[in-house]
Amino acid sequence: MNERKHLLEVYEPYDYEGPNPLRVVGDAILDGPPGNRYYLVHLEQAVATGNNGKIRDILVFPRYSEDRVERATESACTVTIATLRPGAQIDTDQPLAYADVCNWGVGKITPCPSDC
Repeated sequence: MNERKHLLEVYEPYDYEGPNPLRVVGDAILDGPPGNRYYLVHLEQAVATGNNGKIRDILVFPRYSEDRVERATESACTVTIATLRPGAQIDTDQPLAYADVCNWGVGKITPCPSDC
């Protein structure tokens, strides 16, 4: 996958106080639970999640069942935002385990304009 830059607007959690929108770079599409396909994106700098933790990798997947994960990689898409649990390892050849993923919020991902 070519490097794709996006803006990720965070709508929930409501108490999120970090930068918004977040500039993210797409890394890979991963299979995961429960049959979801996740778009793995990373932040240039870690942000606080509100639980005294910081995240650098984010998993997004379309919020609406009629949308495929490819929509999140190519155009504007409302997404569920998830994080990896501490200690979870990513192996692009294996699906993520249910215990590796923690739903965090809701937002919208859009491709970055050329000046992003």
